[in-house]
Amino acid sequence: MDDRYRSLHERLLGLVWEDRAEAEIYGKAVELCLEEPDITRRLGVRPGATAEAIRSAMAAESNVTRALEPVRPALDTFRAQLSASRKTDTDQADRLQAMTWNWRTGSPTVLGLLTLVLWLQDRPGLIVSVAATLAAVATLAALLRPEDRRTLGSTLALVCLAPVQGFRSLRAGRAGNIWAEDLRVNGVKPLMKRVLDALLGDDPDELLFPDNYEGFRTSASHAYFVPSAAAEQLTRKMGHMDGGTIAICGPRGSGKTTLLAHCVAGNDFSVITSAPATFAPQDFLVSLFSALCERYIKNEGYRVPDFTRITTTGRAVRRAMPWVRRATGWMSYALPAALLIGVGTFAAMRSLEQRHGRLLTQRTRHFLDEVTSLVADVWRGENIGAGLALALLGVMVWRSRKNRVVLRTLKDLWVWGTAALGLALIAVPAVSVFRDPELKHAWDRFLADDFASVPLMICALPYLFSDSQGEDGPVSIGRWNIPRRRVRAAWRLLGAAGIAYVYVRHEALRDLVTDDDNPVRVLSVLTGMALIKVGKWSPKPGEPDLVRRCRNQLYRLQTVQSTTSTLTLGASPVVSLGSSHATAVTTVPPNLPALVADFRELLADIARARSLQGKRTVIAIDELDRLGSDAKALAFLGEVKAVFGVPHVHYLVSVAEDVGAAFVRRGLPYRDATDSSLDDVVHVQPGTLTQSRMILQKRAPGISPPYVALVHALSGGIPRDLVRYGRRVMETEKKAGTVELSDISRTLVLDELYETLSGFRVLLGRQEWTEAASPVLESFRRLMARLKSGAGDMRALRRDLTDFAEGRRRFDFSGDSLHLGAETSRLLVEASSYAYFSLTLLDVFGTEGFTRRSERAYASPDGDPQLLAEARQELAVSPYTARSLLRSIRRAWGLPVGGRLEAPRGAGRGRPVGRPRPVPGQQTS
Repeated sequence: MDDRYRSLHERLLGLVWEDRAEAEIYGKAVELCLEEPDITRRLGVRPGATAEAIRSAMAAESNVTRALEPVRPALDTFRAQLSASRKTDTDQADRLQAMTWNWRTGSPTVLGLLTLVLWLQDRPGLIVSVAATLAAVATLAALLRPEDRRTLGSTLALVCLAPVQGFRSLRAGRAGNIWAEDLRVNGVKPLMKRVLDALLGDDPDELLFPDNYEGFRTSASHAYFVPSAAAEQLTRKMGHMDGGTIAICGPRGSGKTTLLAHCVAGNDFSVITSAPATFAPQDFLVSLFSALCERYIKNEGYRVPDFTRITTTGRAVRRAMPWVRRATGWMSYALPAALLIGVGTFAAMRSLEQRHGRLLTQRTRHFLDEVTSLVADVWRGENIGAGLALALLGVMVWRSRKNRVVLRTLKDLWVWGTAALGLALIAVPAVSVFRDPELKHAWDRFLADDFASVPLMICALPYLFSDSQGEDGPVSIGRWNIPRRRVRAAWRLLGAAGIAYVYVRHEALRDLVTDDDNPVRVLSVLTGMALIKVGKWSPKPGEPDLVRRCRNQLYRLQTVQSTTSTLTLGASPVVSLGSSHATAVTTVPPNLPALVADFRELLADIARARSLQGKRTVIAIDELDRLGSDAKALAFLGEVKAVFGVPHVHYLVSVAEDVGAAFVRRGLPYRDATDSSLDDVVHVQPGTLTQSRMILQKRAPGISPPYVALVHALSGGIPRDLVRYGRRVMETEKKAGTVELSDISRTLVLDELYETLSGFRVLLGRQEWTEAASPVLESFRRLMARLKSGAGDMRALRRDLTDFAEGRRRFDFSGDSLHLGAETSRLLVEASSYAYFSLTLLDVFGTEGFTRRSERAYASPDGDPQLLAEARQELAVSPYTARSLLRSIRRAWGLPVGGRLEAPRGAGRGRPVGRPRPVPGQQTS
């Protein structure tokens, strides 16, 4: 809430409290609603739909009546309570003005307060009686005069009615807040939205006012993940496989990386890595091996070794610092607690030692003497039975090295024995409390005293429940808003002060707490709790074998280890004859076969251990399509496929469409690395209009359907481009200063077309041009110049764009007279087809009345907006099939359809037409 909105809100409540006219309060509520974000975004989007127009419409008598009618009961309640509060305030002010103070009216008040203070301080009864007598005499003297009698009566009434005045004021303030909020939320705001919708016109969906577009600030985020058919298919395939290699193929930007990140469940052990752009199989495997070891060490809760600072001193300090921090934190609590408990229970411990210490010492000494005598008898051969029992016990101890039953039995006896003894030490004091006659007598006296037990319970409740979780907003008291946490803190302090006061004032409660046997009871309870803790304690387990192996592998992969030993022999300190021997041992980096074997062995052990726990092991290799071509990707798979096929391990590999197509053609007269490397393939297809709507609604809630269709058509359903074009829509809205669909789409499509044609012009500049063909290039330059200058003369721009898209007049580059090369003609055909696609988007979205025209177009199968996205995808396959699909779409939308653009001669030679070169602004797959 900004400063202006906060000041308007406070002003509204101030008007309510000041009992202003309904019209003034209503006007302030209108101003307050105009400052709300969802209303502000919709202002100024159409001529006449401004704040002034809304104020004028809302000020109409019919709208005022319509807004005040739903909140009439709250207003009547507020008026009644405010009237009662005003009347009480007026009466109290009249009493205050009617008072005439002098020594005769002031002395009874002063003496009365003095008597009350002396009585509360337990002063001697004589002093309190004298003070009370003087107060009574002064009161009688003042009552003899009419003026003084009236002043004393007004004072008494003023004091007695002060709580009533405060209560009525708070009640009126709360009712005013309720009515003001009710008026704003249920009265003014719904009416204002209806007025605004009426001012916006018949097509409000063509206006851009999403609730927010924070989701467009980041391209990849777990918070904006939308389930898809590919994600469900991958989950099913992984669920039906105990392990294997699954390739995820699809065009770039289709969400393969997001799918890899979300296919891993919360309890799965996963390692996600990216393939290098310039692949070296051994280096990649070393990186994957290191990532596996580090991930497993972290997953088991251990610290990954840091090899950047491997000095002896630094390593020792890093190892000691966690222990020092834990020990320091533990000692900062343990020492004060032990000192306080020791001082508090020292007297009880000394008393117990005096009572039972001598008997306990005697019994312990007698037991030790018996044990010593038994051992001596066995040693001398006088107790054959005990000797046989000890021999059998020794055999059992030896046998327990393999069979842990004995050790587990002893451990269970220790745990259950300490727990039973601890519970007994806790239960005995609790039982003794109810059997102690002195405590019972003191408890009966405490309960009989209502002035002690009731205040204690009242004070204990706020102290116990003051920290309960609840709302964190402010508490409104009249015109003041107090933070709830401060109210809780004051409530808690008040409860603690009340408990302390009851304890100090009432003897029965002190007798309960200060009983002579209570220290012994506390000591017994603490000893029992300590025994239970000791029984549950167990030493921290050592480092697991797999963690140790991962740590050793990290040392092997990331360090060069060297060992040097020196030996010096000498005859005396002065003259020595000897020699020095030095030996250095350096580890040899593992070769690729050994690296593969070690990786598979360690990964298999990790996967087996996780499988026994019901958890999966997933290795995800992303960005395999960054290698540049399908040949390089297949070569990379052929090199690293030796690490695939580990039992209980799911390998997920992100590849391009070419690799997926190669796997689909397995079994035909075609065989490559995919046949032996992959077990299955999941194809990630461009999203449908429904999926694009889900993505955009999650990233920009409230975006209207026409903008969803526009962004979906521009992106072709590719999620990455969907986010990029969504961001471009918001940038265009800021740039153009309008939220009209026609204006935003026109600017966005022309900017995108200019960037794409700029990329084509760069490629055309690398071709051979003849003088006869220069008019085509010159016309191409003029079209780009017109696009760069903006949509000033939209009619001329549309005419030139139509000519270029349909190959008419000066853009007729399909004939033989221009002597264009096959590659040049192909580039021009691709550029004109993209221009035809952009022209279709301009005609569909850049013309007024999209909502009305779409209703007629959607009645035809060719008018489905999904086909626009498919036409965008078809441009990456063949410009001719894309043009044919665009003609069908234009017919469904009632747009003019031009002639057929023929393929230039020689287009069948060289690079296939269906695989256009990647150009800036054009998505390729």
